Amino acid sequence: MKVFKSLILSILFIGCSSTNKNNPVTSLEPIYIENATNFAKSQFESCKTANYIPILKDIAEPWLVRNLTVSEMKKICAIINEKYGELLDLKIEQSLLYKERYVYRFKAKYSKKEESSEIRVYSNLKHKYNGLFFRPVWNDKYSKMNVSN
Repeated sequence: MKVFKSLILSILFIGCSSTNKNNPVTSLEPIYIENATNFAKSQFESCKTANYIPILKDIAEPWLVRNLTVSEMKKICAIINEKYGELLDLKIEQSLLYKERYVYRFKAKYSKKEESSEIRVYSNLKHKYNGLFFRPVWNDKYSKMNVSN
């Protein structure tokens, strides 16, 4: 479990808590939602194909490029594949603005789980990705990610 939590820490950029409310994004252009969907699919589908796609600085912030390397994805995918199976389906459920970041929440269906999981993609206001996260359980209500050791 500590290894899983450590992996989560290595791929998620978490800010300090905020008093800002979660604002659903109503004016986000569909292309950004499509791009975030493609990004999440490409990263998590690579778990079943073993064709890992490096994250480049033209689509992501340097922090994510440095920390979510191909070797790190291999480790994360090994855990996900063993516990949850292959990614079967991924659907966007929510996009919102939280603390100067866009948050894209996806419901994910895995072959070894009956209930849905959550995949989140975070981007800055210039639409460069700065976080990618997997959570084994879907929660209908948005909550800030709290990762502790």
